[in-house]
Amino acid sequence: MFNWNLLGILLWVIIILYFVFVVQNIRRRRIAMIIKKHRQFSWPNFAVDILEVAVLLVGAVWLFSQTMLDNPDLTDTSKISAKITYEPLVVNPGTGNSTYVTVDSKKKKISTQTYTYYRPGKQAKVTSDFATVAYGKSPLNISAARIPYNEKMLKKMDRKYQHAYVAVYTATYKKVWQNGLGMHAGRNAMRYYLIRVPDASFIKNN
Repeated sequence: MFNWNLLGILLWVIIILYFVFVVQNIRRRRIAMIIKKHRQFSWPNFAVDILEVAVLLVGAVWLFSQTMLDNPDLTDTSKISAKITYEPLVVNPGTGNSTYVTVDSKKKKISTQTYTYYRPGKQAKVTSDFATVAYGKSPLNISAARIPYNEKMLKKMDRKYQHAYVAVYTATYKKVWQNGLGMHAGRNAMRYYLIRVPDASFIKNN
């Protein structure tokens, strides 16, 4: 199968080659103007310079945004494929009340939290940038609502796991030419962790 990411690489090569062309062409036309017309400046020559540089900047900015600033639409099934896996949580017996999740907060300019949740035989840590803890009647909170979870399936997992599980949403860029422009084809687009607990008493805050 063709690797569409090569399309993005090709576009960057074209941008680099065009940059070299613009630099050389501006220099060549300036030297020609000085030698043939004995002038340091002319408006037509300057207009061509501006046009070439503008095309270069527009192309470079657009390609940079496609490569580095991509914000995938998780509902666009033509570009994104997604799956959700569910794993039960286990109680972490320790001092005080038993917990499913431990929350570590860091005091920074932009506050972040680390969630440690417990699965059979192991534990996992995720940051609040890509995870949330939901408790109460609804399996979805405000943070998780932006992720296309299936609420009916979450309620089914509520019944199956007694409101104690983690729903891991994984989105992948499809191998299509549109994703190849930013060299994302076949790569991970988003992984989000919805940690579900029965109520706040099962959360330990450090």
